[in-house]
Amino acid sequence: MVLTKWINPGISNNLEKFKTQFKKAKPFPHIVIENILNKEKAKLLLTEIKKENFIEKESDLFQFKQTNDLYFSKNKELKKFNSSLLSWDFFSLIEKITSSKFKGTLDMSATLYENTDFLLPHDDEIEGRKIAYLLYLSENFTEKDGGLFILYNSKNNAPTSISKKFVPHFNSLLLFEVSKNSFHEVSEVLTSKKRFTIGGWLK
Repeated sequence: MVLTKWINPGISNNLEKFKTQFKKAKPFPHIVIENILNKEKAKLLLTEIKKENFIEKESDLFQFKQTNDLYFSKNKELKKFNSSLLSWDFFSLIEKITSSKFKGTLDMSATLYENTDFLLPHDDEIEGRKIAYLLYLSENFTEKDGGLFILYNSKNNAPTSISKKFVPHFNSLLLFEVSKNSFHEVSEVLTSKKRFTIGGWLK
């Protein structure tokens, strides 16, 4: 299986535990899985993603840089990684953790947050999106650096208060169920560290 070249082999031994954690998580189903990839593969991804063209994205809601969909990348290693996540092996893995069923469509791009970049609270809900995934490739981030992934409690389909905060640790995968209540944000990056992420949605 192509996926096994990337995924940490110990992940498959903990699927039932991950499934329980995901289902019980508040304020909406989510999970963070540390050391999701083979360490050398994660380092390779970071090296290769830095070679991509990042385009400035800016509005009242956000400020960051993003690549085009990596499906169209000409980078050999990134194409291999994209193919491994487009495989039914990957969809099956995420189905076992989230209990979602997918048609087999996946979006994948890389984002770069630098000093003062941010993403304000929103829910990600667009027709077809079921599970959002975020693979963090940020090196040596701490809470003081900002760039935290923040989950919100909500009421009447609007965010109310902060529920949880996650530091974007290198080689960790965050999954969450997309719904009208899946409010989240990326807090402002406060230092010169670069926050790289590969992510998108499974449909």
